[in-house]
Amino acid sequence: MDNPKEKRDDARIEDIERASNTRRMSVSEKNGLGMHEMADLTPEEIKAEKRYVLKLDLIVLPLIAVMYFLATLDRGDISNAAIAGMDAELHINPKQLSQCVAFFYIGYIVCQIPGNILMRAIGPNIQLGGAMIGWGLATTVMCEAKNWEAIAGLRVLIGAIEAFLQAGPLFLTLWYRREELATRGAIFFSMMAVAGSMNGLIAYGVEHNLNSVHGWGAWRWIFLIEGIMSVGMGFVVLALLPATPETAGWEFTEKEKEIGMRRSREAFNIPHSKIQPKQLIAVIKDPKVWFYAFAYSCMNISLACFSSFLPIIIKLLGYSTLKTQLLTIPVYVVTGVFTIIVCTCSDRLRKRGIFLILSFLLAAVGWLLLIVSDSRNLSFGGTFLVGMGTYPSVVLIQSWMNSNVIGFTKRAGSLAFILVFGQSFALLGAEIFNDAPKYYRGKGLSLGSMIVGVLVTILLLFYLRHVNNWKRRNQDSEDASEKRALGIEEICDDHPDFIFWY
Repeated sequence: MDNPKEKRDDARIEDIERASNTRRMSVSEKNGLGMHEMADLTPEEIKAEKRYVLKLDLIVLPLIAVMYFLATLDRGDISNAAIAGMDAELHINPKQLSQCVAFFYIGYIVCQIPGNILMRAIGPNIQLGGAMIGWGLATTVMCEAKNWEAIAGLRVLIGAIEAFLQAGPLFLTLWYRREELATRGAIFFSMMAVAGSMNGLIAYGVEHNLNSVHGWGAWRWIFLIEGIMSVGMGFVVLALLPATPETAGWEFTEKEKEIGMRRSREAFNIPHSKIQPKQLIAVIKDPKVWFYAFAYSCMNISLACFSSFLPIIIKLLGYSTLKTQLLTIPVYVVTGVFTIIVCTCSDRLRKRGIFLILSFLLAAVGWLLLIVSDSRNLSFGGTFLVGMGTYPSVVLIQSWMNSNVIGFTKRAGSLAFILVFGQSFALLGAEIFNDAPKYYRGKGLSLGSMIVGVLVTILLLFYLRHVNNWKRRNQDSEDASEKRALGIEEICDDHPDFIFWY
C-alpha cells in the first residue's frame, strides 16, 4: 500500500516543478540526468537559497558535529582510561589493551552495511539519535567492568552501534550539493579531533578531582561521564534533527522546503528512493569504488593507531600521566583547524586528489619522525603532522566518493563498502600496535600505509581521467543515447553526461 505521507510529498514536488514554466524539461530529460541540472535562479532566489543553506548549517551541522564529537569521545576513551589506572586495576597487559581497541572494529564492520543502506527506511533522525543513546548506555556500563573481557565485549557492542552513525556523510548528501560536501564534512569531522583534545582534558580533570571518590578509580568516572553525555544528546537529536528534505518538518518554512527539495534533486537524489539490490552488485563491479576502498584502508590504519594510542605515544616520550592528558589537546586542536582549511580549499577549487596526496605525505613524514627521532620535541612535533595528514584524508576520501557515486542505493552501498573494507585494516592497525615500549611495528605499518595511499590515489586520478575522456569520446554513440533515457537510480554514475571530479 502506498504511504500517504509519500503521496503528499510527491504532490508537493510536482507542484514545485510546475511552478517555473521556464525551467520545465522534456519527458526524456526528466527520466535522465536533465532533471538534476542546476536551476537558473533569479537574484532573489539566490539570496533565499543562501539564507536556507545558512539555516541548514546552523541546524543540521551542529547536531551532526556533536554526534561525531561524542562518538569519538566514547571510541577513544579506552586509551585515556588505560593510563588513568584501568590497566593497573584490571591487570590489562599491552596485548589485551590492543585487543580491546581492536574488538571495537568487529562490531563496527559487521553493522556498516545495514547502517548505511537502511538509513532512509529507518529515518536518519531515528537512526542517528537512537545510535547515540545505545552507545552511550554501553559506555556507561563499562564503568562497572571487573575484568578485561567485559571491556572487550562492550567495545564490540559499542562498535556495532556506532556503525549506524557512519551514515552521517550519506545524510549530508541529501541536503548539500557535491561542491559543498568537503567543507561541511570537515566541520563535523574536525569535531573528532576536538573530541580527542577533550578526552585528554576530561581525563585530566577526572584524574585531578575524582580519582578514588566513592572508591572508584578515575577511569571508571571517565566512562560514566562520557556515556551519560551521549545518552542525553541522543534524545536531543531525536527531537531536532530533520530527516530528509522531502519530509522536513517545523524547522523550515514551506518556501525553504521547496528550496531543499530542489537542491536535493540537484545533488542527484530522488525523493523516497528505495533500495535497488542490483546497484549493490554494481558497487562491487565498479573499479573506482575499489580505489576508494584501498585509499580509505590506508587512511584507516593511520587513524586507528593515532586516535587510539596518541596518549600512550606521548607518554612514552617521558611525560607524566597528567601532562600527557594535557598535551593531547594542542595536537587535536591544530588537527581540527587544519582539516577545515584543507577541505574548504578542496571545495573551492573542486579538487580532491591532489589534496589527498598531500595529506598522505604529511602524515607519512609525521610517522617517520616518530620512528627515527630520538628528540622528544621533534617526536612530539611528529604527532601534529600525523594528525594534520590523517584527519583531512577521512573527509577528502568520503566526500570525493560521494561526489562521484550517485543513486541512493549505490552511494549508500559504496560508502558502506569502503567503511567495511577500511575498518578491516583499522582492526589490523589496532591489533599490531602492541609491541611496547617503542611500538615500531604499529608506527611502521602506519608509515607504509601512507605511502601506499599516495600510490593508490595517483592511480585513481588516472582512472577517473580515462573514464571522463571515454565518456566524452562516446557522447554521440547509440549506447549513450539509450542510457540518457534512464533514471539516476537505474544507471547511477554510468550516465554518459555525468563527469567525475578528481
